[in-house]
Amino acid sequence: MHSVRDTASSALRTLLHDQPTTPAKVIFAWQMAAGATLSRAAECVWSPDGTLRVRARTPEWQREIKRARPMIAERLRHLLGPDVVRAIVVQDASRSSKE
Repeated sequence: MHSVRDTASSALRTLLHDQPTTPAKVIFAWQMAAGATLSRAAECVWSPDGTLRVRARTPEWQREIKRARPMIAERLRHLLGPDVVRAIVVQDASRSSKE
């Protein structure tokens, strides 16, 4: 017997696999991987070189997203494959430099 979460994740991965890799697909996967709260706390931009830039709305959200980054990266690999998102750069809204 499989859990509902595992079944939903598998179905989502299958649906995403058949779609071309676009910024919208990656941002959608980010929203699923990060969850509703974290995904609302940031804006993302993906570039074809594999970098996902996540701009947190506040320094507090920046800290939380950084803490969750390993888990989110693993979920993104599961949903999109190992080479779509190669780096997640978390920034706070008040700065534009890499962290």
